[in-house]
Amino acid sequence: MHRASSILLLAGVLFFSSVAVSPAYELKTQYATVVYDNQALLQEFNDAISLGSLSYLLRNRKSITSGDEVRNKIDVVVERVEAVLDMFPGGLKFTIVLLPRDTDVQKVYRAKYGMNVDYVAFYSPKEKTVYVSVDDIRLGVLAHELTHVVLDRYFGVSPPTKIHEVLARFVETHLKD
Repeated sequence: MHRASSILLLAGVLFFSSVAVSPAYELKTQYATVVYDNQALLQEFNDAISLGSLSYLLRNRKSITSGDEVRNKIDVVVERVEAVLDMFPGGLKFTIVLLPRDTDVQKVYRAKYGMNVDYVAFYSPKEKTVYVSVDDIRLGVLAHELTHVVLDRYFGVSPPTKIHEVLARFVETHLKD
C-alpha cells in the first residue's frame, strides 16, 4: 500500500474511533508498516522493546538510527515468533499502529467491536493491524500480538480465539528459549 493511502486509511480509522492521533509517520520493515504520530513516540517504543538475550539476533543487522533499530527489532521478533511456532507463512505483511496510552487502544477497540476492554494491545484480523499502547508495550506483549498475525496468515481458516490465545501465551513463555 502506498504511504499516502495508508495514512488516509489509518486517519479515517482513528477519526471514527475518536482517538486524538493524527499519524504523520510511517516506517517500513520487511514484514510490517509501523504508523506513528511523532518521533518521540517511536523512540519511546524503541526504548520499551528490549530484546535481552535475543539481542544477538541483531548482530548482522545495521542500526544507525532509532528507526533502523525499531525496524530490526520488529523483524527479529516476527522471525522468532515464527520459529517458536514452527510456522513460516509466506507474504507476511501487516501494520502496527503506535498509540500513546492504553485508553487510546481501548477507544479504537470500542469503535471497532462495540465492547469495552482493558487491553493494552490487540490485533484486528480484518485490517491486518496491531494496535499497541507505547506506555504499556514490552517484548512479551509485542510477541503475543505478532503471534496472532502469524496464525492469521498461516491458516486459511483462522483457528478459534481460544487456540489463538493459548499459542500466543506459549510464544510469550518460549520466546527466549
